[in-house]
This record gives sequence, C-alpha cells and structure tokens, in this order.
Amino acid sequence: MSNLSVKYLGLDLSSPIIASSCGLTADLQKVIEMEQKGVGAIVVKSLFEEQIRNEVEFLSEAGHDYPDMDDYLHNYVRQYSINNYKEALRSFKQHLTIPVIASINCYTLGEWVHYAKEIEDAGADALEINLYELTTNPQTTSEQVEKGYCDVVREIVKNVNIPVSVKISSHFTSVVSFVDKMVACGVKGVVIFNRFYTPDIDLDTLSIVPASPMSSPEEYLQTLRWTAIISSSVKNIDISVTTGVHTPDSAIKQILAGAETVQLCTTLYKNGLGMISTMNEEILQFMDKNNFASISQMRGRLNYSTIKDPAKYERVQFLKTFGGVKK
Repeated sequence: MSNLSVKYLGLDLSSPIIASSCGLTADLQKVIEMEQKGVGAIVVKSLFEEQIRNEVEFLSEAGHDYPDMDDYLHNYVRQYSINNYKEALRSFKQHLTIPVIASINCYTLGEWVHYAKEIEDAGADALEINLYELTTNPQTTSEQVEKGYCDVVREIVKNVNIPVSVKISSHFTSVVSFVDKMVACGVKGVVIFNRFYTPDIDLDTLSIVPASPMSSPEEYLQTLRWTAIISSSVKNIDISVTTGVHTPDSAIKQILAGAETVQLCTTLYKNGLGMISTMNEEILQFMDKNNFASISQMRGRLNYSTIKDPAKYERVQFLKTFGGVKK
C-alpha cells in the first residue's frame, strides 16, 4: 500500500495536501473538518500589517482632540490584532494534531520581525512569509528589490527558531537565482507562486474594480515549469506549489515535477472540503498504478534534471503556429 506521508519544512505531514492561507483557514470548525478530510497541514489566513494600518487610519479620520491619539490607536489596534491572531493559533493548536503554519505580510523590517516573534510565541509550527512589494519607482533597481527581500528574510530567520518558508511571485528576472538567495538567507521552503490583488476596469462605470481573487485550473502550468527547474537546480529547499491546483491530476503533476507539497484554495471554495479526500484518494490510486510506494519515490521523477530532454522545460517560444499546423 502506498504511503502519502511527506516531510515539509522538517515537519511530518500525513499528506502532501495543504490548505493555503485564506478565509477558510481562519475558521476553527473549517480547519477541524479539513483535518478530518485528510489535509496534511494548514496555513492560517495571513496577518496583514497593511490591514492594521488601514484600521488605524479609519479610526483616526473620526477625529479627536488628543495630539498623541494616533500613536495610541496604532499601538492599540496593532497589538489587539496580533493578540487575536495568536489566540486563533493557540486554539488551532489545541484542536488539531496536524502542523499549523502561520502567515504574515508586512512592509517594514521592524514589524516583520516583531510579528514573527509574536507568532512563534503562540506556538505556530512554522512561518510562511507572504513577501511582495509592487515597485513603481523607475529608479528602483531589481538588485535593490532583491536586497530588501533578503534583508527581511535574514532578520526573521535570525530571530525565530521555527522553520520559515517564503511565498514568492514569479516576477523575477531569475527566479532560480532568487530562490537560491533565499536558501542562503536560511529559509527552509519556498511557496510558488503568490497570488495578488489584481485591478480591473469596469467599462460601464469607467472605474477601477477588483478582479476575481480566484485562480483558474490552467494556472498550474505557470508553476509546473519552475517547480521542475527549481527542484533540480536549488539544493536544500522544500517546494510547495500554490495557484491553479484544482484537481488531483494537477497535484500529481506538481509532485512529479518536484514539489514536496501542494496548497489548495480556490478548489476548496468551489468544490468543497471534500476535494481534500478526493485528492488523497486519487494520488494513492496513481501511486499504486505506477508502483510508487511513497511520495519521495514519486517526487521529481519528471523534473528538469531527470527527463531526457531538459529543453522541454526551457523552451519559451512557440515553434508551431496554430493556423492549420498539426501538433
């Protein structure tokens, strides 16, 4: 009988299926049900520094007569939000036996470290850093951006004892080089790729509106290439794939390409938490059919360094047109 258990960030998981950071993983009853369905771990909904600052600004706009009130509001709301997050983490740890991974998103170095230390204190098994800055200044170079990321990650790793993973975007000139830098900074895992708020234009109202936050099934292809390349090119890093993992087949493909785990979000909203059980069952069926006794035997079987023609992962230009040419 095949075995679904995996190691991720040094943690023992009963399955490579992880519930990604989202509204579902902020709900105690939902995460209890996820464990019952066989999820390997959960990533708790991210704690956002930006959201806390927005709440402070909203309260400040109400008006007050005290010159120090803004600082008081910031400190009070900040600690109140952190304490609520820590309370949720402790509750999850009390009710679950699977690993509980916290997630934070900040934009000042001091806050990154402060949030990380507070979360470790609450008993999180690991920390996922939701790291991204949209750079609009044409004078800011890619080297400066990457250095800023490295400074943040290095400080967090230096100040906590739990394993740290970094959730990154695909918007790097050299994704592989950046992941290698993250390893040098001390992270144990990388999550590819982050999904961001995306603006759209409403043609009826001529206004900016948010696009759908949900991924589509085809988006798994965006990560498949990089999973295969990173898993063979960068050593001492665990890969967790998110975005576009909607079906058992897409999960299986990512593991074959080299992922330790896959993270689910949109498919849980669209298809229900039963998708966790479905994925586990179909991954096991695939393993039995192909004589894989463990996930470790299956992982990376089709990554960049193991296939006969690595150029299949390198190719970026279409060599055939769609106009009447047979594939």
